[in-house]
Amino acid sequence: MLLYCKTLISELRKTKPGSARLWFIGPMPPPIHGQSVYNTTLLEFLRHYREPTCLPLGGTRSEKMAGALLLPLIMLVFARRGDDVYTSPPGQGGVWAFLLTIATLRVRRLDHYIHHHSFRPINQSPALSAKLLAGIGGKYQHHIFLSDGMRERYAALYLNGQQQSQSLVLPNSFLFYEPIDHMPERSGPVTLGHLSVITREKGIVYLMELADRMFRVRSDFRLVLAGPVRDPSLKEEILAFCARHPDKAVYLGPVYGKEKAAFYRAIDIFVLPSRLLDEADPLVLLESYSSGCDVVASSTGCIPERIRSDDRLLSFVPNDDCTLMGRIIDQCNIDRGGVSSMCVTHARQLYADARQAAMRFFGALSISIPVNAFPDRSERAQKL
Repeated sequence: MLLYCKTLISELRKTKPGSARLWFIGPMPPPIHGQSVYNTTLLEFLRHYREPTCLPLGGTRSEKMAGALLLPLIMLVFARRGDDVYTSPPGQGGVWAFLLTIATLRVRRLDHYIHHHSFRPINQSPALSAKLLAGIGGKYQHHIFLSDGMRERYAALYLNGQQQSQSLVLPNSFLFYEPIDHMPERSGPVTLGHLSVITREKGIVYLMELADRMFRVRSDFRLVLAGPVRDPSLKEEILAFCARHPDKAVYLGPVYGKEKAAFYRAIDIFVLPSRLLDEADPLVLLESYSSGCDVVASSTGCIPERIRSDDRLLSFVPNDDCTLMGRIIDQCNIDRGGVSSMCVTHARQLYADARQAAMRFFGALSISIPVNAFPDRSERAQKL
């Protein structure tokens, strides 16, 4: 708690008196999760062009309670007209504690940006917290979504006409696209892969069920699973599955850095059968395509707008999904290099679209971005 308060004080001292601030309010590590990692990366990018005042929401329960009270007070006392306010609201029930900060921004008549990272308010609509978030913010609130489809669906549920017209789209890929230097020379059986913080909601049990069915009728593929498993019973199920198929399935455990890169080099098809309510714009799709891996995934969140072909979306009808997976395995067997090349091209297009959206976003935050701020990494990908 004391360290959290010191962090807030330190941030308030950074900006010179009289100059307009860029307030950056949202979850930051620790703990480490998708949203806090994204916020850290975005914050570091912003610091090249404008120094933000970062107000973390707090990691522990006591810090979150303190933040719910201190952040509105800070905005009430220190924020000024002309400041820019970027917010990344917490997921699930954390939005309720965040509403007081939004109310303070409304009282101060400060334009502010709400960056949505979760599909939960859409999947569990109508959500009272989402209604209050938009209602309290009113005309001063600008919403940022991860895709056009996410914006349309959220706006239809919660936003008024003005809020919808002043909303923006900012895909995750503008920050995280890193094409490989050379196309991996994949050999041996076609390899399916799954990497995540493995939970039942991520669809790992369904993936193992599909693999079990397919192993009975074909032996020309293997399955590699990676990522931490916090549920002991689920980990036992994964290890038991691998023990049933010792030559065809393997669990690597958590992988980072070079081990993570090696995972993507080793697989041909990334499978994400996620049914997670918060699932929105998973970075693993971009990482897969950038590495030349095809993707088969559920239709949750923004995935239908990211996947390179609708015929790679899972139906959760086991027989149909086994047929789908078998067809893509056959395609890889016939033209492994061609499939990889098409995936890299798709990643390049996702990044190009995201760069254009990012320029609009930074302009809204009064940040002038030079032309070379987003290096055209696609040039390197084109040479593969």
